[in-house]
Amino acid sequence: MEHVETYIKDLHASLDKIAVDCIDEFIDILIKARMGDRQIFVMGNGGSATTASHFVGDLGKNTRVEGLPHFRVFGLVDNLAAITAYANDEGYENVFSQQLAGLIQKMDVVVGISTSGNSANVIKAIELANSRGATTIGLTGFDGGKLSTLVTLNIHVPSNRIEQVEDIHLMIEHIVVSALKESSKQMVVDEKYRLVYPQLVSTFTQAFQNGLASRNLGTNGPTDTIYNALTRDLEESINYDTLWPILQFTVDAINCTSGSCLMVDAKGDVTDGFLAYGGKVRSRSRLQLLEIFKQGLAGWVAEHNEAVLVPNTRDDPRWLTRNWDISVNSPRSAMSVPLKYQNKVIGVMTMTRDCLEEFSQEDLTFLNAVAFLVSFEVFSRVR
Repeated sequence: MEHVETYIKDLHASLDKIAVDCIDEFIDILIKARMGDRQIFVMGNGGSATTASHFVGDLGKNTRVEGLPHFRVFGLVDNLAAITAYANDEGYENVFSQQLAGLIQKMDVVVGISTSGNSANVIKAIELANSRGATTIGLTGFDGGKLSTLVTLNIHVPSNRIEQVEDIHLMIEHIVVSALKESSKQMVVDEKYRLVYPQLVSTFTQAFQNGLASRNLGTNGPTDTIYNALTRDLEESINYDTLWPILQFTVDAINCTSGSCLMVDAKGDVTDGFLAYGGKVRSRSRLQLLEIFKQGLAGWVAEHNEAVLVPNTRDDPRWLTRNWDISVNSPRSAMSVPLKYQNKVIGVMTMTRDCLEEFSQEDLTFLNAVAFLVSFEVFSRVR
């Protein structure tokens, strides 16, 4: 009985020391791999091999949601013929790296599980993956070993008991898959959203290829394409220049008269943003942004974390009517959606146009999809 109690007590102590932020980062990396159509490879030896195989099964099966891409996950421990052939002919240290050599592509994800962090075959595979531009993840124990120094992200279990390191590695696998299942539910809004997302990505891709997204917006505006805005590595917070072309693309795509994109912090305060009117993105003042957010539809959307479609702004008390707005002869239609990351509101996009051509539910679905793309392809890059 004493042994059992001691084992559980030691397990609790190790769990309390796990870096939770590293697990969150692992989840983010997997979400990006899923939405970026990247491959995920998992490997380990002995007990870690069974954890790797278990992870592959859970990640491939238990995260499926209609309308979202499945995880493209592969276990490097599951092909007995390949493992024994490479081990017999080229040495056991090559059983994973040689499988990877013909499959790995830039920006794929490779997960190596090693309690000691010194498994030679795992280390050789991680070195190959790094040389090919992949993102590498280590699940380690003891002092982390060599593996902890090679990977992009190391999730370390601070324990010298191999059984407990393996216990916690499996728990981490289950935590990650459980979080991914929840995030999948949040990523899919409704049936129309699920249908429009692939079309949206196709539309953006076509725009990139044709160069339609490239605009010269003056000395204060960006000349980057939307593609560059979405794919370059961001080391600082999202800024004005990054999102300007995305708003302009959206205004053009659904024929809007005006619009706005406001960014908010964890306290719900506006940190930056920009406006569009007359069909073009313009410079803005902070006072304008604060007024729109505090008194208008955008603030309501941020507070309630809910998308809104307004057929006629003159009939909706949530709409902020300004002096120049009164002079417009015809009423307008508006829609506003939250930008969300990990179910937290990080911004609001709002669009308007004349009521002669009211926004439809399909337009709102499109804007929701744009917000989804911005949130997961741009904001998720921020650390």
